[in-house]
Amino acid sequence: MSTHGLRTTGTHTGNFGYAKVKGKPGELDLTKEILNKENLRIPGRDDAFTKLVQAYNTTTDARLKAGLWEILKRRKATLQQREVKPSVATDTTHWDLIKLTR
Repeated sequence: MSTHGLRTTGTHTGNFGYAKVKGKPGELDLTKEILNKENLRIPGRDDAFTKLVQAYNTTTDARLKAGLWEILKRRKATLQQREVKPSVATDTTHWDLIKLTR
């Protein structure tokens, strides 16, 4: 019986066609002190972007710098006020425009 490399029998774990992938225990340092809600401090939006600007200015990694630039570019676009041009009323009618095209 040929399955062409795709496992279609047995328990499906979401890793279709691949061997089971296990996480590396000990790679992340998630202790109870770190996961405690009282110790959690999420910076405000402005503080977070200030830290991103500092990271952009201090990093020497080109790939990280490019990623930070994309984030900061989108942030700058949201902070800029759009220039709204006033609408200009024209005195020409629909038929005047048709005469110009004929």
